[in-house]
Amino acid sequence: METIIVTIINPSDKSALKRFVSLERKLMKNYPYYISEIDADVAKMLTHKSEMAKGLEFGLFVVSKSGEDVGRCAAIINKKFQAQKQADAGFIGFFAAAKDCEPAVTEMIGRAEHWLQEREVSKIIAPANGGAPNSMGFMVTGFDEDPMFPLAWTPPYYPSYFQKLNYQPTYPIWYYEIDFANEKYRAAKRQYANYDTAVIRPVSKRNWDKEVKIATDLLNETFANEWEFTSMSYAEMKEFLRHMKDAVASEQILIAEVDGKPAGFCFALPDLTPLFRTFNGKVGLIAILKLITGAAKKFRRAGILAIGVTREYRGKGLAKAIAMKLYGYHESLGLKSSLYFPVNESNIDSRGFAESIGGKGRVMYHVYDKFLN
Repeated sequence: METIIVTIINPSDKSALKRFVSLERKLMKNYPYYISEIDADVAKMLTHKSEMAKGLEFGLFVVSKSGEDVGRCAAIINKKFQAQKQADAGFIGFFAAAKDCEPAVTEMIGRAEHWLQEREVSKIIAPANGGAPNSMGFMVTGFDEDPMFPLAWTPPYYPSYFQKLNYQPTYPIWYYEIDFANEKYRAAKRQYANYDTAVIRPVSKRNWDKEVKIATDLLNETFANEWEFTSMSYAEMKEFLRHMKDAVASEQILIAEVDGKPAGFCFALPDLTPLFRTFNGKVGLIAILKLITGAAKKFRRAGILAIGVTREYRGKGLAKAIAMKLYGYHESLGLKSSLYFPVNESNIDSRGFAESIGGKGRVMYHVYDKFLN
């Protein structure tokens, strides 16, 4: 008879925390498309040493079956999300589980639900590591493809663990591929080639801190209506972008200004998935040197991760002008296409934008929710 034990992990216990943090990599080691989390980043989050963890509460759980660890998860309260979005909502994140372990995983999720319910949560969103911009969602297609950095690869059996517990696929997430040979894209490129309503420029790395503040203000204003987004502080944004200053060309982060006033931004990323896979969860001196010396600049894919225009300039073509400039940079590198991702299904305007420039979309991830009794 199988013995199932759910252990509560104390993050101040270094050995217990290591058990939690390293478990996903142990469970996923035989899946070729998996990319390990960076252990130090996860530990920093769970011990509240990260700016992104301020206002978060964690309950950490590991489940074992007959003495072998087969799953982990975190029950998460995000005070900022509750204040800005849904007062009764909590999250289950940092999920990992072996295949064919339904009784054990069910027991673990039940413990996480109880932890949240004790804290007056009546709606659970999963999987989500506390809300944007942290990782969220299970893959629902593309299992034989590399995920596009910075999003994760997850095995196809994960959704069933939650769906069998009455979690509903409430928040589909779309990926769009923009083919540079598509006529809609070529037409948009011609139309906005001489756009002069705004000055669209790359960020200045020499004035990095100032540029981060501008980008943060624009992000907070233009993403306020996204269901998962809560306002970010300058410190949070600086931490989120800390590796990007060296790893990403200035042309991948654009700011649009009208009469010297910020009016829009665009943030794109190269696909760093192959590079991060070589790290295997560890970022040491060699990994840092790879980022600094240009290994991260040799990539075969890229995509726009976020684009936003202030209310005053919406509907005036500024978003397309910014996107065309950034995609033009991707073309100059020899890429034949680029991505526009991730896009919430509920964001009709963003999906329409992608399709208007020839984007071909598919739902790549689902985020689920459940109402507790």
